[in-house]
Amino acid sequence: MVIQDRIYGRITIKDPVIAELILSRPMQRLKEISQDGASHFIQPVRNVTRFEHSIGAWYLSNKFTRPIEEQIASLLHDVPHTAFSHVIDIVMADLNSAYHDKFTKKIILASEIPDILAKHHVDIGKVLNKEDYHLLENDLPDISVDRWDYFMRDSHMFGVMPKQTIQLFLRSVKEKNERFYFEDTHVASLFAIMYMNCGRLIWLDPSSHGSYFILASALKYALQQGILTNEDFFRTDSYVLNTLQGAGDSTIDGWLNRLQPGKEFSYAPKAEAEFYGANKARVIDPWVEREGELRHLSEYVSGMKAYFEEYKARYAFIGVKPVLSTPS
Repeated sequence: MVIQDRIYGRITIKDPVIAELILSRPMQRLKEISQDGASHFIQPVRNVTRFEHSIGAWYLSNKFTRPIEEQIASLLHDVPHTAFSHVIDIVMADLNSAYHDKFTKKIILASEIPDILAKHHVDIGKVLNKEDYHLLENDLPDISVDRWDYFMRDSHMFGVMPKQTIQLFLRSVKEKNERFYFEDTHVASLFAIMYMNCGRLIWLDPSSHGSYFILASALKYALQQGILTNEDFFRTDSYVLNTLQGAGDSTIDGWLNRLQPGKEFSYAPKAEAEFYGANKARVIDPWVEREGELRHLSEYVSGMKAYFEEYKARYAFIGVKPVLSTPS
């Protein structure tokens, strides 16, 4: 199997179990799940899917020759993701932004995935215990294959990370004792600073924030009216959107009409904000090796720790309001 990836280029998949899993229904469904949630309605350039991100997470796991169970866990880690990704966390008031994770085992076990794994003599129990795989699931501020891929993928598609920088990071990140690290402080600093900048430009952008809350408002209302059910969120973006558009409900139409290119938002203080809420102002403080010892970048670069803390404090809560168009 050959996949032409938009940031890694031509990927040849030789392992038959990986190829068969990619063709499975749960994986193919991810082609219709947007990684950005709702932002692409306002900013169409943001067109990454959960499918290509899942391929990317597997690619990085494979690059570092992780055990096959870990590679599969990396490939399947987003299988339970809901339509419109983390928008549903707002609908369900999940403050950890992990509503979908509760359904991982249920969805995988109810699919053809167990039979595929059994056919290839892979222990599904080991695959499902993804918390055992620290390069896939670890705590901030460390690098994981999940974090690393969505950072480069979102940044590149948004136009702020050239492929030369992607290749630099792919060459520069090393692995030891289940930790990703750099040998070059300068490249580690570039990674950390670009990650924060992408947070500001992409994930914490006011229009992104506004679009999430608009769509979440429409979805909450549709749930209350019985137009949608919780089970519908485990279908696809297009199914849920078509259901909303076909409801013939003026309240829903009013919300959806605001999800259009050009309907931008700006930051606003809480008293002036239409939408206000807590956010994940994430930072990565990479491990750096010097003289055989691993320490976080902030221990080597003066001021980096204060820079991280200032960023997290600044974006811990975000308020936004619509940018009103001016008459021409």
